[in-house]
Amino acid sequence: MEMQLYFFWSGISMTIFYLFYLLLLKHETFFLVNRIYLLSALCLSIVLPLLDFSVLMPLPKIELMFSSLPISGNGKFIMVDEKDFSWLSTIYFSGVLLTSTWLMIKLFSVKRQIKRAERGSAFSFWKTKVIDQDLSNFSAIDAHENVHVTQLHTLDILLIEVIGIFFWFNPLIYCYSRSLKLIHEYQADDHAASFAESKKQYAMMLFLQNFKAGPILTNSFYSPFLLEARIKMLQRKKSNAYQMLKYVLVMPLMVLLITLCSFRSGYFNGGNTNKIDKAATFPGGFSAFSEYLLKNTRNDSKTNGRVVVSFIVDIKGKIDDVRIDSSFNEACDNEALRVIKSSPKWIPALKDGRKIRSQYQIGINFKPDIQ
Repeated sequence: MEMQLYFFWSGISMTIFYLFYLLLLKHETFFLVNRIYLLSALCLSIVLPLLDFSVLMPLPKIELMFSSLPISGNGKFIMVDEKDFSWLSTIYFSGVLLTSTWLMIKLFSVKRQIKRAERGSAFSFWKTKVIDQDLSNFSAIDAHENVHVTQLHTLDILLIEVIGIFFWFNPLIYCYSRSLKLIHEYQADDHAASFAESKKQYAMMLFLQNFKAGPILTNSFYSPFLLEARIKMLQRKKSNAYQMLKYVLVMPLMVLLITLCSFRSGYFNGGNTNKIDKAATFPGGFSAFSEYLLKNTRNDSKTNGRVVVSFIVDIKGKIDDVRIDSSFNEACDNEALRVIKSSPKWIPALKDGRKIRSQYQIGINFKPDIQ
């Protein structure tokens, strides 16, 4: 799958999962379940676009020119005006480099602030708690940070940060990160409130005391950006067991996303038989396709060999799912893949008057130039 298409479908999945969370789950007090949901939703959004169930559906398969098209070279590659990396790829990988560098800077910052804890600090990172002993309500604060440590909340933060390196351009990553941090605080507050006189008294402590905020990657006891939501959640009644039924709706949601991400356009029109009314054709027919291959295939082979390539012509005539069925060598395999992927649009196959997907196979013979 092309990079742009992958990021498009992963973004669609993240959006649908997150909207489901905002509409149905955000205000429930099942904090652990919500934490699991968000982490699972994020991971599924990354994996689902990579799945391909189209192999379960039969497609008409036609052998085009098996072992019949010799491509002989003149000992040199034909220079083609193309770049290995487009400007879009350059921007993307530059962003990956910058965000990974920024993550390293933040990690070093956490390490430094743990060693040089300032007065009024109250935060935790991994299994380390940094709490100023002179803070009032120390026992409640310690209990709060202890939840972060025992529940391994730092792993969630680091996972989001790593995913954010590769999805730096997607603002939903930051929405997931904020929601997960809120859930961390809800879990910790729910436990720590029992060390105060009441939840109301604990909420007042959060509101009135000006603790020092911890480093970015840590679970900080005081965060002005999350304070209002934490106080509101403390005052909220516990969700009843019937509200758990909402999570059952995640299953049909997953089925929908699997269907959307896994089946590309036209997979539903493959039919149950290999019989088709009209096969897909290259504009101009077989001879025109042969001429296209001969003109555009670069050859630097020193020995005779054949690469067998299969591909699918979709309902729009685009070449899709190009793969090597029989390999020759890495250079020729890559060249065969390149020239097939670069093919102009075909005229799609027809069955019962409808355009359908169809699979093709071609053998390309490479042989060295004979001086």
